[in-house]
Amino acid sequence: MSADCSQALTNGWYLAYTKPRNEQIAGTQLSRQGYAVYLPQYKALKRTSDGMVAHHSPLFPRYVFFRPGHPAQSIAPVRSTVGVSHLVRFGVTPATVSDELVGALRAFEQERESASLIDLSVLKAGRRVSVCAGPLRGLEGLVSARAGTRVTVLLDVLGRQTRVNLPEHQLEPLTS
Repeated sequence: MSADCSQALTNGWYLAYTKPRNEQIAGTQLSRQGYAVYLPQYKALKRTSDGMVAHHSPLFPRYVFFRPGHPAQSIAPVRSTVGVSHLVRFGVTPATVSDELVGALRAFEQERESASLIDLSVLKAGRRVSVCAGPLRGLEGLVSARAGTRVTVLLDVLGRQTRVNLPEHQLEPLTS
């Protein structure tokens, strides 16, 4: 592919590197200019005072996929689009991503979107966890079961193994 920014990409997508936390703004501005835009979102659980809730954030922070809306559209204006820091390049050639990869990302995004909150949770039986809130804060244990938003954890309390039911937002997984 030529390094000329006026040449339209026939198959695939370009990448714009955005300013911090400006993916939505850059995507909206690129759409207004007539570009096809794709910002993959990742559905995950977020801890709140009300418990765990679904939260969407960019799958690739600071990156937006885009391509010209028609064959004659130049990608040169993207560099000065609000929210965009610069185009991703390899040397002087703009980086491209295949339609197949974008299709796979869309499939992953749809699969993740249809997952239930329990499926998204990393608090599964056999997982080591730490209590991060409440009177048992600081204790570590092993998840033995879960029912809805309640998790049964086997804790070592006063030298004795004890099963304790805790709300999932009071637990965090241990890395090991």
